[in-house]
Amino acid sequence: MPPEELSTAHPDSAPVYALAFDVGGTDTKVAFVSNRGSLVKLPTLPTSTGGAVGLIAQINDQYLQIQQALRQGKIRDADGTALPAARVCQAVGVGVPGVMVEDTGMTITSANLGWGRFPMRDRLEEALGCSLALGHDVRSGALGEALFTGRKECFFVAIGTGISAGIVLNGQVLNRSGFSGEIGQILLPNPDLNYLGKATAPIPAQATHLPLERIASAEYTARRYALLKGLSPETARPTSRDVFQREREGDQCAHHVIETATQALGVVLAASLATLGDLEVIVGGGQSQEGPDYLERLRQATATHLVNLPEPKFSLSRFGSQAQLLGVAAQAFAKAQVPIVPLTRPS
Repeated sequence: MPPEELSTAHPDSAPVYALAFDVGGTDTKVAFVSNRGSLVKLPTLPTSTGGAVGLIAQINDQYLQIQQALRQGKIRDADGTALPAARVCQAVGVGVPGVMVEDTGMTITSANLGWGRFPMRDRLEEALGCSLALGHDVRSGALGEALFTGRKECFFVAIGTGISAGIVLNGQVLNRSGFSGEIGQILLPNPDLNYLGKATAPIPAQATHLPLERIASAEYTARRYALLKGLSPETARPTSRDVFQREREGDQCAHHVIETATQALGVVLAASLATLGDLEVIVGGGQSQEGPDYLERLRQATATHLVNLPEPKFSLSRFGSQAQLLGVAAQAFAKAQVPIVPLTRPS
């Protein structure tokens, strides 16, 4: 069933659930997701550091425990009602970071989790003994935002530990060879090269060009600030949220870091929109927690680099960190031919 056909369920029909795993670099979120967009959250796990084989063992172990708890009526929704096993579809959804190809279920590389080319979907299906949908974490987030809000298209940008994007056109996620949406890997001039004067700049600030995510991600907003302020490794590094707060308090170094990061993002997003057309930009990831002011600042930075094109439309992610779970569940629903009821905010 094509993804664009998933929004045809009658709103009065009983909800159907899919088990979804959102594998992150540090933690793995787990939930039962209904085709109406509600979540029954399960305990978050520390992601296995044992490579692909270790991850499969971890997911299989959790899957068996969850299935047992489901049969025993121990998994309950927000109202305290036991989740009926008969309303859980037979397909499972798993989202993973890094470079991967959804059609083949093959991972290409994941620098943070230590795996390369690996038949992840096939091995997970063998271990769990069920049909499995394997998705990319950010592209799944894009799909979750689109399908559960009734959109047919969007440009979803996740700004967190790294920067990546997911593109949904006609209800389907765009992916070419696993590399679609990797906007965080675009090289841009290093905005810190001359901030302290080249003679005194720390070595990492002397590179002439840097990938976008090493300029504008939440992780590198904090890292760049700490580097330029000369904070020692023993000093607790501020978070990106701290840097935004210090900018509001008048810290000029914080302003330099955030303003140059926003402008760098604006350049890349403008080029993306000029290529893709008039798509709504949905901003997610940890940096999106800076809210409407940050969103408008980013929209203006993007508009500055566009002429003879429509004003860009920006919105914050409706589902926040739950979008990836919704997206991988949507792919599981597609495998099980379960339709989705859109426009339901997860609880």
